[in-house]
Amino acid sequence: MGSGPSCESPPVENPFTEDSVEARLYETVAQLQSPRTVSKIAARADCDRQTVREYLQSFVSLGVVIKHRNEPPTYERNDAYFEWDTVKTLAHEHSLAELEEHAQTLLERIQEYQDRYDAETPDDVTDTTAKSAEADMSEWRAARAELRRYEQARQIRLSEPENSA
Repeated sequence: MGSGPSCESPPVENPFTEDSVEARLYETVAQLQSPRTVSKIAARADCDRQTVREYLQSFVSLGVVIKHRNEPPTYERNDAYFEWDTVKTLAHEHSLAELEEHAQTLLERIQEYQDRYDAETPDDVTDTTAKSAEADMSEWRAARAELRRYEQARQIRLSEPENSA
């Protein structure tokens, strides 16, 4: 399942101690837009290659990066990991009511785009119309991605013990 550049990628929060090797490497990996070799990652993170190789193995085990077995091996950020991390953060930083309220706002925004372009999704909009409204298409996609994250966070909140009485 690979990853790759996406305008829908959520912001990345670094869980490591500021200015540690792990933090620099995590930041570097989070910014990768395509697979990179250990050497290139080491240069960007300003770390020695052996250290980077060891941490990348841990990051592979954690699901933070995907290892491609070419020669030499390349590594890329796992967008699914960062997406799920964002969803978990939303669920823990917002109440169920806040999540539902924001999801409703997003649904209304999406409905406005659907009405304006007479389409269910941005992909259903004709090429001619889409070119003249590129910003709308981008915002519409972003709203759909954000809604997906909020709905997932809402499901996490609903599954918590205090909500299942």
